[in-house]
Amino acid sequence: MRLSLLVSSLLLTVALQAENIDDTLSGFDDDMPTQTESVSANDIQDGFDEGDESVPHLMKSEEDEESYFTDFSGKITQEGAIAYNDDRPQNVFGSLRQSLFLYYEHKFENNIKVKINARAFYDPMYDTSTSADFYPAEVAELNSEVELFEAYVEGTIIENLDARLGRQVIVWGKSDTIRITDVLNPIDNRRPGYQDLESLYLPKTMLKFDYQYDDNWRITPIVTLEQRFTKDPPYGSVYNPLSPDESYSDRLASGEPIYSFDQESYNDPTFALSVAGEFEGWDITFYAARLYQDRGYIPVEALDRNVLHYTIEHTKTNMLGAAFNIVENEWLFKAELAYFSDLTYTSTQDKSLARTDMLLGFEYNGFSDTTLSYDYSIRHFMEDDLRLNVPFENILAQNTYQQAFRISSSFLREKLNANYLISLYGKKLDEGGYQRAWIDYDVADAINTQFGLIDYFGGSELFDLVEDQVVVFMDVSYSF
Repeated sequence: MRLSLLVSSLLLTVALQAENIDDTLSGFDDDMPTQTESVSANDIQDGFDEGDESVPHLMKSEEDEESYFTDFSGKITQEGAIAYNDDRPQNVFGSLRQSLFLYYEHKFENNIKVKINARAFYDPMYDTSTSADFYPAEVAELNSEVELFEAYVEGTIIENLDARLGRQVIVWGKSDTIRITDVLNPIDNRRPGYQDLESLYLPKTMLKFDYQYDDNWRITPIVTLEQRFTKDPPYGSVYNPLSPDESYSDRLASGEPIYSFDQESYNDPTFALSVAGEFEGWDITFYAARLYQDRGYIPVEALDRNVLHYTIEHTKTNMLGAAFNIVENEWLFKAELAYFSDLTYTSTQDKSLARTDMLLGFEYNGFSDTTLSYDYSIRHFMEDDLRLNVPFENILAQNTYQQAFRISSSFLREKLNANYLISLYGKKLDEGGYQRAWIDYDVADAINTQFGLIDYFGGSELFDLVEDQVVVFMDVSYSF
């Protein structure tokens, strides 16, 4: 916690001096060439924001703009992370991942827009001399992956009615850190704390309609055609509470069981609806959805020491919610509320559970080139429900609290960005969490580097595994 307070104090001090530093150093950039646009982490999310038609490209001639092939762009990234993990095979190197992101977007003369993203990564850490000590599930999940990411077509059907069909991300809610009403897309949580939420979304195949009613209201019905679930840390990973202490080779030699898990697949469609109103200085959105519960369960009858492979099942839940924003000078205040029914966490429940989630937060932009934000959330199970479902007494808490504080500052005409995020659980902030401090710097046109550290706090089954671990990471990316 002393490290947390020290980092927080340093970053806050730097942020408050941002304006003076920029004024002092502004002359150094007077002769610098204008920076062209390149693919950044935020560019991956361009299609996620409604009405955002921006396409990340380097500068092109007018002749090139007329060619379909000039609508391709991409990014190559080399990551590196160092972490202490006792005697685990992940010790020293936490990641050596190399990744490729390809991006294509084109808008035809009839205003039909096509967008296709694909990404792939390879981590040679899992092919080193200690590869025999990694569990197969971790190797399968984190050694390499190739995925078609976003892939959709969209256009106008009639006046005021647009449609989008294909793999896409639809973000609900107002918070950038804590998910309350943001329930449509799962996330990639295989490396907790490494990235911001905006970089973690996993797309689903969906059909989305947007109907603009008057000047203020937008009605958005959604049909989900592909069911996917959050990717959690695999068995054997340092972030999985079920992972054994010994290496795979040692456990294999001892004859101890080695488990594996799969998600049940579902093909039936699910439905959602949002109704958004935007007014001067404030906006409000209402949500409703019938969808598969992201957190699944293992049927109790399958829990047997002789069974090594388990299938995680999911049931459907109902969700009703709302999100609200209001702007007052340099302040942005936000609130979210969601009610879930038909929740299932084990096959032995006496009845389904209900839960109410709430978030309050704010952002402050009163400092030059600096943003402060704070979110507070609580997830509340109905007390009678928990009492009737005895198996949950040691599994689910009636109230789960989470708080997140973030500070971001930009310098040198936004070439250098300093960021700090701390997220803690528990009413007294004593149930685990993490803090991350990092710097983004545009070295040159199309070349970006990032450097930072992640520190974890104990207090829960998951975070106790890594409370002594500090991850130092760095990556360099080239956009084309």
